Amino acid sequence: MKKQSQFMALVLGSAMASSEVLAEDYVNLTGSFRMNYTVQDWNDAQKNRGGDFGFNQINLGVEAKHKEVRISSSYRWYDNGNPSMIHHLYFATDIDENSEVQVGLTKVPFGIQPYEGHSDWGNNFLFMGFNDDYDSGIKYITQQDKLNVQVAYFAAGDSRNASDAERFSADLVTTKENPTATEANEEAHQANLHMAYDLGGLEVGGSLQLSGLYNNVTEKMGHAYAVAAFVNGDLGPIQVQAQAARYEFNPRNGGADDKTVQYGTFGATYDVAAKANMYVLNLAYPLPLQGGIVDSVLLFNDFSMLEKDASGFENSYVNTFGLQVATGNLYTNFDITSGRNALFIGDGEYSTALAQGDDQGDWNTFFNIQMGYYF
Repeated sequence: MKKQSQFMALVLGSAMASSEVLAEDYVNLTGSFRMNYTVQDWNDAQKNRGGDFGFNQINLGVEAKHKEVRISSSYRWYDNGNPSMIHHLYFATDIDENSEVQVGLTKVPFGIQPYEGHSDWGNNFLFMGFNDDYDSGIKYITQQDKLNVQVAYFAAGDSRNASDAERFSADLVTTKENPTATEANEEAHQANLHMAYDLGGLEVGGSLQLSGLYNNVTEKMGHAYAVAAFVNGDLGPIQVQAQAARYEFNPRNGGADDKTVQYGTFGATYDVAAKANMYVLNLAYPLPLQGGIVDSVLLFNDFSMLEKDASGFENSYVNTFGLQVATGNLYTNFDITSGRNALFIGDGEYSTALAQGDDQGDWNTFFNIQMGYYF
């Protein structure tokens, strides 16, 4: 739930711009400023000093329209040495009053839209490219009564080179130096079909994703697929997001290990099980707490599980219990996130957490307060 207020700007200058164009064209500035307070149960030094509080992220974007063409863009700056990076950048135009086409670095239509969860952290599937993922290609969106259909083709992954893990969206990446056949796969020629039907406050739907896997060492093309079925919406007073999904990566590694594939995001590379089932169950309840500076309070619990095929691979879990408090454009999350074999949660070996496991198999927990102002 991210609220945006828009600031209209007239294009200066010009006898060339008619009054009709000035009335229809716009430039909107969007963005957010976020700060975090965090305490991790596996970080003794942090606990001893009472946690860490500071800058988390600045996000700036432009939404603009000139004549029949629109642009949507967002760029992000992070803390703790994480790279600055583009989030998305695409051009769009309407085909008719119910349909549009987007071209550029646009959102991959897979699974629960637009976001799969309520917390700042998200879940493991964010780091596997199945949630809040953006790739370079073309997408067609149409709304026919209660049915939403999205069809997309992506020539490649994120805007970065396939060897560069400094990206927002998690994608298959190769290592920067001397990749083995196992580490040398990248996405190529991906197609997506997403359909969702509104039953009156409750959306049901499914997604299909097909992709090539080009191996830079063997120079052969493997393949991958992912499917998902989901519900998203209100069941009485309870907000529900539920999803079951299956994916398989079948790389052409030339006899090398094919039980894992290598992913990258935020400058980190890590292994992911090549075949697995994914499950999501998120529940939320709006509390009757309003007044003063508080506009709304949402109580929620987000749960996800990665069930891996390979023998000896430990399953991965993430659970977040929290409150989201809205005060105008300021949203404050109070989250307790626990993970087992979860990426970046705990002090185990993160690079294998989503594959064999993190060599610990323990649950770790962190408490996080995030304050974010969105405009």
